[in-house]
Amino acid sequence: MSNRILPLARKETLHILRDPRSLYLAIVLPIVLLILFGYAITFDIRHIPVGIIDQDSSSLSRDFISRVKGSEYLDLVYLSNSSTGSENLLNKGIVKILLVIPHRFSRDLSQGKDTPLQLLIDGSDNNTAQIVLAYVSGIVQIFSSNNVLEKLNKQGAILNVDIPPIDVRPRIWYNPDLRSTIFIVPGLIAVVMMILAAMSTSLTIAKEWEIGTMEQLIATPAKPHEIIIGKLMPYFFLGMIQISLVVIVGTLLFNVPLRGNILFLFCVSGVFLICGLGIGLFISTITRSQQLAFMLAMLLTLLPSFLLSGFIFPISSMPRIIQFFTYLVPAKYFLIVLRGIFLKGSGLGTLWPEVISLFILASFILLACAKRLRFSLE
Repeated sequence: MSNRILPLARKETLHILRDPRSLYLAIVLPIVLLILFGYAITFDIRHIPVGIIDQDSSSLSRDFISRVKGSEYLDLVYLSNSSTGSENLLNKGIVKILLVIPHRFSRDLSQGKDTPLQLLIDGSDNNTAQIVLAYVSGIVQIFSSNNVLEKLNKQGAILNVDIPPIDVRPRIWYNPDLRSTIFIVPGLIAVVMMILAAMSTSLTIAKEWEIGTMEQLIATPAKPHEIIIGKLMPYFFLGMIQISLVVIVGTLLFNVPLRGNILFLFCVSGVFLICGLGIGLFISTITRSQQLAFMLAMLLTLLPSFLLSGFIFPISSMPRIIQFFTYLVPAKYFLIVLRGIFLKGSGLGTLWPEVISLFILASFILLACAKRLRFSLE
């Protein structure tokens, strides 16, 4: 068997080496994509422009404004005592949020009455609006709690008894600073490698048909599974080099911790690569046009990897029928493995369901490739 597989692998390797520009691109492209997406995709929204209309002009209102100024997420770009002309601030996009402090703000607080604050938010960007609302709500809650505690302290009530007020001390595991980059980069590795793996092999069989060498390949005594192995081997080693590079970039450039076993990481990455390469090869067997094969590879890997893997949108919030299709996406399982190894230091004892799922998918994809190639040869 090796007498037929190795020449096929050597032939495919020569095809790769004869086009050095494509080889350089295959090595550099995953790094470029990881850097671009790593910096472009973030859930940490900072420097949000905020406007405040302070109709009370009291010491309490100024204290509240100082808390808004002190936030690293909000930038106070407009401050006035009058609401005249403020209606255009949101329309022109000068501010994303406009907060109005009413006239009786200080008096109502001192008398223990409800003190409503008017909050106008630009909802044209739903995601940003929800994050902004959470930021401002947190500031208001802290300010309100501190004000109540100061008032009770002055009255000598409650705080002098043995029962202290509730003190919440959260401790966040795996990502203490809640940096979205640490959450995103492992997912990007799965998405980028799935796309590149499928694209690299989606042109192999289609290229043989276009250049007229498929007839020669059919005339050889090589069996379908030997042709598949011979064609996948060079791209498998190239894919492992790509994974090594993106892991290095992710840990050094984005400071993503690698807490798990790196050998386990590369073993699972190899299984995932077989899934991606197999999908590309299967696409190559069902079309004789390289252009069509490339388009199908992008369609069948890019959209599922981004939308159905849990990379951006949680799978639990999807409709039931869509959740069913997520079980067919290899990036879903590899993403869980990557985040487990990188962030939690998990091993096979925890991640075995995902590893077994990847093995099953890889076996199924290779079997489908062999059957489809056998049909094409006949």
